[in-house]
Formats: sequence, structure tokens, C-alpha cells
Amino acid sequence: MAQGGLYSIVPVQEKDADDVMKLLKRTFFLDEPLNKAVGLCSSETDPCPELEEYYSHSLMEGLSFKAIDHEENIVGVMISGVYPLKEDENGNDLLSQALKCQNPKFQKILHILARTETGARLWERFPHEETMVEVKVAATDQRWRRKGIMNALLKATEKATLQRRIRLIRMDTSSAYSAMSAERHGYTCVYSALYRDIKLDGQPLIVPEPPHNEDRVYVKMLFEQESISVG
Repeated sequence: MAQGGLYSIVPVQEKDADDVMKLLKRTFFLDEPLNKAVGLCSSETDPCPELEEYYSHSLMEGLSFKAIDHEENIVGVMISGVYPLKEDENGNDLLSQALKCQNPKFQKILHILARTETGARLWERFPHEETMVEVKVAATDQRWRRKGIMNALLKATEKATLQRRIRLIRMDTSSAYSAMSAERHGYTCVYSALYRDIKLDGQPLIVPEPPHNEDRVYVKMLFEQESISVG
């Protein structure tokens, strides 16, 4: 799918794993508000196996897409996966992961993610849905921003979600800019909390720099139960 001859959007393949991670390390790992505020990574060479494992989990589910230039370099990526609306209580839920995490910086992020799950309570808001597609991470090379790559990646993700007949797609935002983008694409905010109010032992876990003041969950219902059309 060519985009004005500048780039193409195609599914992520197994051979792309290392290059995808390199892109994340020089973009999202450094720029994402929570990562930045807690000092999780100070450079793209800093190891963070916990973060790499967290985002690699969904990479090969067939719902992740990359943007490539004419030389097939990866210049953008969106990683998504299929998840239940309610976490399984099998010891691998986010709170259990946080309690077991040995990296104190990443542990704070996991605690916030666990609070997001219990705060959003999507299983109560959408009792007739069993699964959803969740956009876990999106990143674009700095030289390729403002060229419509995120819009194209999201469109491809939504189409793939429709093809699987999954109605609900979720996008969590820690960035104020990502929140505005979600709203422009028709996503509805179903949960929000000020970071200064997300506390552990009476102290805020992480407070990013303004304007990234809120933790938010956005969802979009892609089709009604009785109708679906995938172009």
C-alpha cells in the first residue's frame, strides 16, 4: 500500500523484530512521557529487557504493521495484539508483574498500568465483548514525522481488526498529543486520571512533564454486532 510514493504500510514479519526494536529504542523508549519522567532509558544503547519483552509479546500476532521507505528501512511501527477485556488472574496480571519486577523504574510503570486496568474496568463497560485489539505502542522515526504514517498504520490496524471480526479496539495514551490524535480518529475516552493522583504509599508514582498530565484509555467500536464490511 503505497503512500504518495514516500512509504508503504505492510505487516510486521518475524525477520523485522530486531529493526523494530531499534526504532523503538531511539524513539518511544526515550520520548514516551512515563519512560522519560522515570529515566528508564537515557540513550538508545541503554538495555531495558523488561520494556523490550513487554512490547515484543504482541509483535507476531498478525496485527502489527510497519511503514517502510523505498529502501525497505522501517520508519514507523504500530504493535497491537488481541487481549481479553479482563485480565486473567493467573499470576501474570499487571499488578502481579509489578510486584515481581526487579527494575524499580519499570516497576512504577507497571503499577500505573495496573491502576489503569482497574480504573477503566472495560469488562463492565462492554459486558458482551470477550476480546479486544489493543494498540500497545506506536513510533515513527523523527525524520518521518508529520507525513501521515501514524494515520496509515492505524487504518491498517483497524482493517485487520475488522477482518478478525473483533469489534473493540483500545488505545492507552500517556502523551497529550496521542490523546488528541485518538480523538481525531473517532476514539472515545472511557477512563482518565491525573498522574499526580495515581499514588503508591501516599506518593505519586510518576508525574511526567506538562502537558502530559493524564493517563487515559480510549476505545472505538468498529462495527455493530449484526453488520461488518471490510473493504
